Amino acid sequence: MMGPEVSFLKRVRRIEPRNFTVGLLLGCFVVAFAYFFTTKFDSFHFYVVHSASTKIVATPSGDMLPTMVSSDQVGIITKPKPKKENRKQVPLCDLSQKRIDKCEIEGDVRIIGRNGTIVWVPSPDSDDGPDYERKVWHIKPYPRKEDKAAMDQVRMVTVKPMDIDEAPACTNYSDVPVIVFSDSGYSGNYFHDYTDVLVPLFTTARRFQGEVLFHVTDLKIYWIGKFLPVFKNLTKYDLINFDCDEEVRCYKKVYIGLTTHDAFDIDPERIPEKYTLEDFTRFMRTAYDLKRDTAEIPIQKTLRRKPRLLIFARAKTRRFLNLDDIVHEAERLGFEVVATEATYRLDRVSLDVNSCDAIMGVHGAGLSNMVFLPVNAVFIQILPWGDLEWVGNYFRRPVEKMKLKYLQYFVSPEESSLIDEYPRNHTIFTDPQSVHRKGWDAINEIFLQKQSVRLNISRFRPTLQEALKHLNSEDP
Repeated sequence: MMGPEVSFLKRVRRIEPRNFTVGLLLGCFVVAFAYFFTTKFDSFHFYVVHSASTKIVATPSGDMLPTMVSSDQVGIITKPKPKKENRKQVPLCDLSQKRIDKCEIEGDVRIIGRNGTIVWVPSPDSDDGPDYERKVWHIKPYPRKEDKAAMDQVRMVTVKPMDIDEAPACTNYSDVPVIVFSDSGYSGNYFHDYTDVLVPLFTTARRFQGEVLFHVTDLKIYWIGKFLPVFKNLTKYDLINFDCDEEVRCYKKVYIGLTTHDAFDIDPERIPEKYTLEDFTRFMRTAYDLKRDTAEIPIQKTLRRKPRLLIFARAKTRRFLNLDDIVHEAERLGFEVVATEATYRLDRVSLDVNSCDAIMGVHGAGLSNMVFLPVNAVFIQILPWGDLEWVGNYFRRPVEKMKLKYLQYFVSPEESSLIDEYPRNHTIFTDPQSVHRKGWDAINEIFLQKQSVRLNISRFRPTLQEALKHLNSEDP
């Protein structure tokens, strides 16, 4: 009888060499495949083969599907992308700033002005653009957010996400970025025109070099016309009246609200372009086609002429009661003097201011025309009686950043018209802070609206002399 060992040997001999070789190769392939699969898992795509007998094979990224696989349908499954809920969401809007609430939205943004609504349509692709919080925001795009009197005049804009199947269809599309802002609030007051709208608008829009659209809510046609050269130099496009627009306008980038740092100020460290107030005044001179960028100093030696002084003579409150005496003294000291009311016709006043080497006036909005002065010129602010240095700072700070020489003159009780109405021992003179404690309305009524000044020429003379010294100095 044959033992089990003999039977096994006979069975082995009956295996044909070719089949044995194929089996051996197949076994090696399986081992190699298992090793490669476990060590290189992260670099694979998975191809799911849908057939009568479903198989799963793996290849390195980018390789063709192996030709030995035949199937009715092949689908590619990649490693799962992170779900939106696992990504950090960012707010559509920023409510943390002191002066203004702002929004910056990119992606599919649709503006429905007639409804006061701006819609962000999330992309179905989780990796396409920022993942904004799905909440509704209410924004008033004007930089006086803590001032109820101003903000009551500003229209509310609603900003919200909306799924694409619910969002209104676009009737107008543009790749140009958009800035939405209000020209209401305190605009119309010449100082607030600059501090609340024009300076922030420059800070926000200048970097686009004209390739930007303005949607203006609460739009005042007369106000836009007043500053038309400014707008023409900030945008190449017509302004859109946000409130009356019947279109559904679609954009890729929308800014709601203006970049604003402080009253009549730009902080270059807070913007990528590093713009300054000096850049703003240079822009204003360009917008109004003014020729003098710098006051040539020393005036008399360089230009062989007298320094030119422009006195803003207010017609109602805070008037110079002895204007003729002031003009006479300035001329006696060596100025060429021009006295004019602080008109807001900018085509005329911009030329007058730019032609001068110094301006002076009692504190008031008309002094905002300093934006047209050439660099190195002199700015003289007369502060009425009433502990108003903090009010004067609204001009002092920007003047110094505009590279102008700032001089300040404090009116004494005897130089104030209030001395004609109140006795010298009245608390208005002995304790002006008693008025301050009553709030802004009292300050404004007594110290600004009811007061004019009669300068003591002897006391004021050193201020004029200091201005002359600056303008005639070799090293201003």
